[in-house]
Amino acid sequence: MEKAINFKVDEELYKEIKIKVATEGVTLKKYIIDLIKKDLKK
Repeated sequence: MEKAINFKVDEELYKEIKIKVATEGVTLKKYIIDLIKKDLKK
């Protein structure tokens, strides 16, 4: 079963994230999940 994580970020950070995921060609969900997984492996 999937669980949800919900948080708010300021508008400028959101714009930067959207640009990053667009240039990477991934979804916002995949981008954030990949960052979390990478950090957990440390």
